[in-house]
Amino acid sequence: MNAFGILSLNPGSEMHYFTEIAVRAAKYGMECFRFIPSGIDPVTHQVTGEKYEHHQQRWTQAQFPLPNILYDRCLYGDDNHSRRCMSIMKWLKSREDLLFLGHGLPGKWVLYKVLAASALAPYVPETKQAHTVYSVLSFLSSKKKIILKPVFGHAGSGIVCLEEEGETITVCAETRERLLKSIFPDRNTAENWIEKHIISRPYLMQEFLVLTDRQNRPMDIRIFLQKDENGSWKERGRGIRAGQANRILSNLAAGGSIEEYSSWEAGLPPVSREFISAELEGLTSALPTILESHFLPLFEIGIDIGIAADSALWILDVNSKPGRKVLEETSPEIKDLLYSAPLAYGILLAEQSQGKENYNEKTLSNRG
Repeated sequence: MNAFGILSLNPGSEMHYFTEIAVRAAKYGMECFRFIPSGIDPVTHQVTGEKYEHHQQRWTQAQFPLPNILYDRCLYGDDNHSRRCMSIMKWLKSREDLLFLGHGLPGKWVLYKVLAASALAPYVPETKQAHTVYSVLSFLSSKKKIILKPVFGHAGSGIVCLEEEGETITVCAETRERLLKSIFPDRNTAENWIEKHIISRPYLMQEFLVLTDRQNRPMDIRIFLQKDENGSWKERGRGIRAGQANRILSNLAAGGSIEEYSSWEAGLPPVSREFISAELEGLTSALPTILESHFLPLFEIGIDIGIAADSALWILDVNSKPGRKVLEETSPEIKDLLYSAPLAYGILLAEQSQGKENYNEKTLSNRG
């Protein structure tokens, strides 16, 4: 029997999503487990985690062998636990006896370089590494307003906006409750802040792009792509994420809201609507092929796309471990598909793996 394992860094993260998957596992003839990478015994390779008991309809503490099909939902930070788990996951993904739904994407800088050298380069904002205070201030002087994104970050955490006006430099960051703003009267004062808060951890920087709607809310389009039971890429849906007026982020963690894509699209002039639709179609068709030609196979992709006032499209982020909140709210009719998809694709991988084993056995037998 195949066993389906879900890995995360926090035992309590995505509980609803993981449970919905586990409820459906029996239909696919699988047992379902969840655990954190550090729960694997380095000597015996036995796992301490939780097993979903179908008859009791709940998760129970358990020890078990490593499941043969694994779903990586680990979201790493810049901390010791993340680094330890990252090393364990690297080891797991090197094992040929384990099947991962997707192998994930590399860091944001490596991803940027690949996309910037691809056919999608016109959609990719110019990006630099924030190595030194001088590099940050130099980029700021040339662009006047920039945004800095942590290499290890998700849900908008750690994002900072810098703006230069004359001698002063303004720093903005968001929390769910409010926009935090500090004004430095001169570059020397700003240098100390940048050294302490930016250079101490890996950051990327881009020119600040004005990507707002008519209410001056930062907004983007979240598109969710996923492989189906045959291994073909499908768009599962798309939605609009809109932040609060006069803020800098559209992320839901920063207090953003979700709107239906069709409603937003209906408000566009016909020419813009057709242009954006065609651009999105070309972009979403090309992106999975580009990514899988440079990196290991993926299972799902979340794409965040900003749209400027002139209808120019910009790829803001590509995530191999996307959330599902946008789709759950805008397309509730596909919830069952979303929860079943990891299991269906896992079965396909298992069947393909078994087919390769049978082929190899026949080949060796014929040689004998």
